[in-house]
Order: sequence, then C-alpha cells, then structure tokens
Amino acid sequence: MSTKLKASRYLALSAATLKQRAGDLFRAAPWAFGVFVLTLPLTLLLPHLSLVATGFLLVGVINVLALARISVAWHRDILSDGRSGRAGWRLDRAEWKYFALLALFIAVVLAVVYATSRVPILIYFSLNRGGDTVFFISLFLALAAIWGPVLYLAATFAQSLPRVAVSGTYEFLRVRRASRVSAWPLMSMLFLLAVFLAFTGGYLSVGVSKMSATAIALGILGILVCTAQVMMTTAMCAVAYRESTVNVASAGS
Repeated sequence: MSTKLKASRYLALSAATLKQRAGDLFRAAPWAFGVFVLTLPLTLLLPHLSLVATGFLLVGVINVLALARISVAWHRDILSDGRSGRAGWRLDRAEWKYFALLALFIAVVLAVVYATSRVPILIYFSLNRGGDTVFFISLFLALAAIWGPVLYLAATFAQSLPRVAVSGTYEFLRVRRASRVSAWPLMSMLFLLAVFLAFTGGYLSVGVSKMSATAIALGILGILVCTAQVMMTTAMCAVAYRESTVNVASAGS
C-alpha cells in the first residue's frame, strides 16, 4: 500500500528539484523554450483580438508544440537526473503523443471556459432580480461546481504526462493507482496558472488596443510569471511520477 506524501513535502520536493535543475532545464531544449516564450503573448491575444479563425491560429499550435517539446525535455531531465541529453529538432513518437494529450487538455479547458462564460447570464435571469449578494454567491457556487471537478481531473491525469515523456505510453489508471500525492497542490498550481494566463491576456489586449505602456508592462510581467508557473507545474508533475515509481520499486523489492 502506497504511503501518501504530505502536501508540504510534495511542494518542497518540487521547489527543490526546480531550483537544483533550473540551469539544466533551460539547456535541455533552449530553442523550444525561446519559441514558447515568444509565441505566448500572441497566443493569449488570439481570443481577445478575434484572431482564432485566422492564420494566426497557427501561432497557437506552434506554441503548444513548443510547450510539448520543453515539457518532455524537462520531464526526461528531472527523471533521469540530468542524463537525458539535449533535445533534437525532430519530435519523436513520445513527444507527439505528449502533444496530443496536452492539446486534449487545452481543448477541454477552452470548452469549459466557453461554457462557463454563459453561466453569469443564466444565473442572472434565473434569479429574477434576487439581489447582488445572492447573484455572486450563486455564481461562485456554480463556477466551483464546474471547475472543481475539471481541475481535479486535470491534476490527476497530468501525472501521466511524465509517463508519456519517458515511455511513450499513457497508462492513466496505472499512474493514478500508484500516485503518492494529493491532487489539491497541483490543482492549486493549475488554477493559479489559468488565472495569470487570463489576466496576462487581458493586460496585453488592453496594451495593444489602447497603446497603454502600463498594461504592456504588466502583460510582460505576466508572461514571466506564467513561464515560471509552467516550470513549477512541470516539476510538480515529474516529482509526482518519480515518487510513485520509487514507491512501486520499493514495494517490489
């Protein structure tokens, strides 16, 4: 029977791993990291500037491809303790499977975002002028009921991403059964990442449309914060998988 890691221990291990291997992570896939950071602003601007149905959507695809490449490289580096080597230019089979899983996650999140954007209007008309307090309480409960399970499933199955990176197989249920960490730390990090991505996209949109230097500066700061959060999320996924494999190995010996 697996022994669960305390959330504080899990976060400490993830932070220590990221601090220890930060330099190697940048060197693992430098060109993909650069592409990801440079294409992230325009990717976040796509829904704000109504560019989704245009050729600029290709930038979003490139951004996700770059994210898949750097995430796989970082997972492999962390799980091999720096012995994985530098990523090449071509994506291998495991990286394409990783990209497919990552694209599925993003598609599900975008679908939920689109669905929940209608929730405030539905609640407003359903309450029939029930007052601001009742409206906001109802809205909070509705969003929590929708996003809670989504974040839980995302945090649970995100632990399969390192498995794909190192073996090229998904095996969701096997990874889930072997997991030694609670879902809520990764849920919290994913929630914070989603919030900062939304705010960053909003600031960049205001900065571009109104030529606001302050909004552009906040957008750039948001890009840096989001990049750091992506690194932390990647490290948390890798640590969760590493601890589960250590537990399985010790149980079998």
